Amino acid sequence: MQTATYLGNTHSCFHAGGVIVSETSYTQKVYEGWHYHENHLLSLAVKGGTLEARSGGEREVLPGTVMLYQSGEKHRNRHTRHPSRNINLEIEESFLMQHGLTFSPLRDAPFVKTTLLQIFRESLSAAPFSQTAIASLVLSLFAAPARPAHGPLPAWVPLLRDYLQDQWNETPSLNTLATATGVHPVTISHYFPVYFHCSLGAYLRKIKVEKAISLMQQPELSLTAIAHQCGFFDQSHFIRTFKACTGFLPGEYRKL
Repeated sequence: MQTATYLGNTHSCFHAGGVIVSETSYTQKVYEGWHYHENHLLSLAVKGGTLEARSGGEREVLPGTVMLYQSGEKHRNRHTRHPSRNINLEIEESFLMQHGLTFSPLRDAPFVKTTLLQIFRESLSAAPFSQTAIASLVLSLFAAPARPAHGPLPAWVPLLRDYLQDQWNETPSLNTLATATGVHPVTISHYFPVYFHCSLGAYLRKIKVEKAISLMQQPELSLTAIAHQCGFFDQSHFIRTFKACTGFLPGEYRKL
């Protein structure tokens, strides 16, 4: 499918500098056959959902799920719920070539959901600097863990990353993290920003917001319940953090 073309109805399309941001809604049954996209694509399911099939099998896509498709990668979608809504980020191959990048690292990129929402919010602002801001956000998705000048990535780094993801609804102490990874708390405190590109506190907040995004479309859960489930001190803290990480207030996101 060509640039900014989807099986549903496409809204609010932003196209500049090899990056295309759009929003697509599905309100009735559409073509369910195999197809592919001209550009590399990241698509965040905001509402509804679908059954997504690729050559390796089929999976259920629920709200809060990100789908990544390399240019030309065949897939199909069946039994789409109505209404469904997706936020899409297309990346032209020329953009990747310009920056010496390939699409593959995005499959392991952290915090794709929050970054996609920041990109979408920026695309709606239509500010003179939006193209630069969006390009910067897209490039941030490719930021790999930093490595020392010599030698492999320390073993404790992936251990810590996996532990924090598994314990997403907790707020572990430094001593707990040190025990889980087998390194001194000072080591974690000193090197965390080097390997994770942000502070430990910021990383924990982003994890919790990513989980909140997946819970947001469960109508039986209030924002207060989601804030509590994700380990925020109170709803006001949750609202401030969600806004800082995504550009949207929780209530605004829920209405998308």
